[in-house]
Amino acid sequence: MHRPFPALAIAAFGVVAASLAPPLHAAREERGTLILDGVPAASPALIERLSPWLHARSATARGWLPDGALLVTTRFGDIEQLHRVAAPLGAREQLSFGDMPVDAAAASPAPDAKGVAYIAGGAAPQLHALRLADRTSLRIATPRMQTSDLVCSPDGRAVAFAGTAADGLHQDILAFEPGGSAPVPRLLVAAGLRNWRPLAWSPDGARLLLANETSQQVELYFADVQSGGITPIALETGARRVTLARFAPDGRGIYLVAPLTGDFAQLHYLDPVTGALRVITDTVPWDIEDFAVSPDGRWLAYVANVAGVSRLTVLDQLARNELAPQGLPAGRIGDLAFDRAGTRLALTAGGATQPADAWVYEPANNVLTRWTHSETGPVDPAQLVAPELISFPTWDRANGRARMLPAWVYRPRTPGPHPVLVRIASGPGEQYRPAYDALTQFAVNVLGYVVIAPTVRGAPGYGRGFASLGDGTRREDAVRDIGSLLVWIGVQHDLDRTRIVLMGESQGAQVALGSLAQYADRVVAGIDLAGVVNFARIPNARALRRPLLVVQGVQDTLASAYEAERLVAGARGNGAEVWYLAAKDEAHEFRRKANRDAWMITAAAFLERFAGNPP
Repeated sequence: MHRPFPALAIAAFGVVAASLAPPLHAAREERGTLILDGVPAASPALIERLSPWLHARSATARGWLPDGALLVTTRFGDIEQLHRVAAPLGAREQLSFGDMPVDAAAASPAPDAKGVAYIAGGAAPQLHALRLADRTSLRIATPRMQTSDLVCSPDGRAVAFAGTAADGLHQDILAFEPGGSAPVPRLLVAAGLRNWRPLAWSPDGARLLLANETSQQVELYFADVQSGGITPIALETGARRVTLARFAPDGRGIYLVAPLTGDFAQLHYLDPVTGALRVITDTVPWDIEDFAVSPDGRWLAYVANVAGVSRLTVLDQLARNELAPQGLPAGRIGDLAFDRAGTRLALTAGGATQPADAWVYEPANNVLTRWTHSETGPVDPAQLVAPELISFPTWDRANGRARMLPAWVYRPRTPGPHPVLVRIASGPGEQYRPAYDALTQFAVNVLGYVVIAPTVRGAPGYGRGFASLGDGTRREDAVRDIGSLLVWIGVQHDLDRTRIVLMGESQGAQVALGSLAQYADRVVAGIDLAGVVNFARIPNARALRRPLLVVQGVQDTLASAYEAERLVAGARGNGAEVWYLAAKDEAHEFRRKANRDAWMITAAAFLERFAGNPP
């Protein structure tokens, strides 16, 4: 059970919740930036049980600052902003104060770095410069840019980024000085019918490593910073599926991640002059998903995706041995960045029972230190449930036996049989990765659900062969995978096969809705969260008659609000009960706490309906 929540806080939250919930007749209403259509009011009892779970937050490492402090993003109000952390578990000093959440940031530990570049704005990203001297932020007038493409120069004075070219179709490479009094971007490399993305600066600052991504491959180029001239880098066929690439400290070689000799993306060292290519992680039978190298080249850190859980390894390239830091949460690790001296490695790590936080590893001493400690709110951490990785047989065969698919299972500590919530990740195209999710923990701990999160065919993480199973006309085979999971659920003694809810996120919503229609006799309801969905293309769309919750960001450019409204109308036309929650100021993810609270309240009320006796 959760710790008692202060009565005053409950009362205050009740006022907020009442403003979010429409009247009992559940007509369409707009309350502030929220649209609620067909959503009945949540009960006060449910809101009281839910309220402790609404206060979790996390922190993301964004790099080192010139004074040796760590730059992180975290939320202390409604949205995530930039903060400075000077020491392990030290105070988080807020640096940015905008009205939009920070999506990406680039900081440099170089002593000459005078500013930080960051992007905020979600669906309409805006580039900003934070001057470290006076802590003022300036909005930079630029073309629209890709939100993850900010790359600091070695001296920290310039930041390169991708911006939309004059034709509105391709990407230029531009740069600006975030520490300047009136920074103005300058063009470095014109698009020339290419979609450029900056990957790294050379150690001397004279060249940029660029990627040009097409639908078939990734091409790498060197770009001269002064002239803007480009030189292609010869790659083997497999290397044209590069996912990451950076200069080696010697300025000559390149570290890159690509699937060359097998099913998985490995870390390699390429000498562009001789064409020699050396594999570094040939003994790792999993995808490499992130890496960083210290400025002196001694330490090479990389993260492998091992069945959905990140594993960090640090190579000592002088002593030729490996270090495996212990003590990180079992979940996801990323955002690797060495400091100026190359003695400290910053990273972000979090797991199913622990929100993401900033950590620092010192390889020379084999010391791991937690730099931020994010809260789960007034919830006893001991009650949080870690998932178990299981596998279930599917409808087809591989290597002469039933193909097995992985799934993470969160189980209540109480006896069953339990209702079941099947959470389908953003796939085909996305693997389920354990991470802290308040709704999952609430569903398990309070509502008594078993939450099952499968990885359906076509997702990454299990090799190119597995990912190719979702290509083209075979994408609908993922729906059949959910059918196999429903069969597996039906023979588990602790699971109630009469109370199964399907929930799909992003592209996974297409699988969830297709399954909801195909297996309407085996499931009771569905949830579409930011679904990349075309109602007309859902298999057996006319059979979509079960209760449905649709959640949508109106500014979402990936999952269209128009298609969400079509889905709502189409399902209602079939006679289905549909709850529709939309936020005008959100895109593909709900980033503002007030909107996330509204989503949690609505989803909890929807799930509560199916947690008791079978309907």
